[in-house]
Amino acid sequence: MSAAFDTIDRKALLDILKTIIDEDEIRIIRFLLSNTVVNTKVNKATEEKPFINFTTLSRNAKDWRETKKAISLIGDKEDVERRKQLSTAALLKLRNIWIGCDKIKRDTKIKLYRAHVKSILTFNYGTWALTRIEEDKLDAFHRKQLKQILNIKYPVKIKNESLYKKCNEKHLSLHILESRWRLFGHILRRDIEIPAIKSMEAYFVRKGGKFLGRSIATLPNVLNKDLSRLPTGELRLKTNEGLDHLRSVAQDRQQWKGLTTKIREAAETSRSEN
Repeated sequence: MSAAFDTIDRKALLDILKTIIDEDEIRIIRFLLSNTVVNTKVNKATEEKPFINFTTLSRNAKDWRETKKAISLIGDKEDVERRKQLSTAALLKLRNIWIGCDKIKRDTKIKLYRAHVKSILTFNYGTWALTRIEEDKLDAFHRKQLKQILNIKYPVKIKNESLYKKCNEKHLSLHILESRWRLFGHILRRDIEIPAIKSMEAYFVRKGGKFLGRSIATLPNVLNKDLSRLPTGELRLKTNEGLDHLRSVAQDRQQWKGLTTKIREAAETSRSEN
């Protein structure tokens, strides 16, 4: 095979990979390669068994990110959009309550919104890894829904902080942050042999060279970014050593709760400064 990029079929690729990696990784790759064209490059600098560099994964038909698992879509961005659609539909079903019932108290409307709409919007939100732009868009969408239940329409204007105060709410992105760290702490307290822990440990085992370009918004990256806002700089999530340190902190629930509070407060401060 030449040094140029060549397209090979999946079966040939899997036959080669079976000599390099284990069955668990093979199963993951087989899933990802369904309806996929993979471009590969063979490294001829050594006579050892071929080293394959994955350069592109061009999806045909349905993208894997739109695959539904445990009611949620695998892709975070796709799942957020679906949650928006479902919550909008739920909001419209109660439209007469928002705009047609002056006798219903505002606090009652807020309770109805949280029970029937917000719960749909925030389902499984502790698993999302979103960029700052995506979080801002989600916050704006949340505020739009709050205005609808208070029947606030243009040209009437209201400041964001005043809206949150009226509804006894806060930025949805802060709720996501807290849920993310509660879920992370719960997993860290589990047995180290469970698949979730094994996946975390495998994530920090670097294979191949460093990726070029901007880092992807993954949960480890987002969690580490949350930690980077803390003034001390003692805790980081870049290596397995950092993961072990956080696991030891998570064993004390009160200490972990305090850490989550500090991270949330740091995020609030960062938002107010921006």
